[in-house]
Amino acid sequence: MTAFAKLLDSPAQIATVTLAIESAIAQSFEANKHPMRHMTSAEVKRRFDLCASIFEKLRGDLKWGITRATDQLPIYLNETLSGRDWMPDARTIWTPGDGG
Repeated sequence: MTAFAKLLDSPAQIATVTLAIESAIAQSFEANKHPMRHMTSAEVKRRFDLCASIFEKLRGDLKWGITRATDQLPIYLNETLSGRDWMPDARTIWTPGDGG
């Protein structure tokens, strides 16, 4: 958790990022038409780990803002789960909800 916390500007952002990861995981199950009753804890953990890795790349390596990184989590998680490589959006100007 310490390495993850270093990616945040304040302890209050832990809840924001955790909720965004939870939402991305739920959306990924819905997108794959996966019945919620068959979610295993191992699969949820695997998807959480994927989200954490994606977030670390976006926030840590690319220095994206919290909102931009969490907005893109569902998209990049689904790309990863589909076995497709994804490239982070390279735009330098970004606003919430603009699709990138």
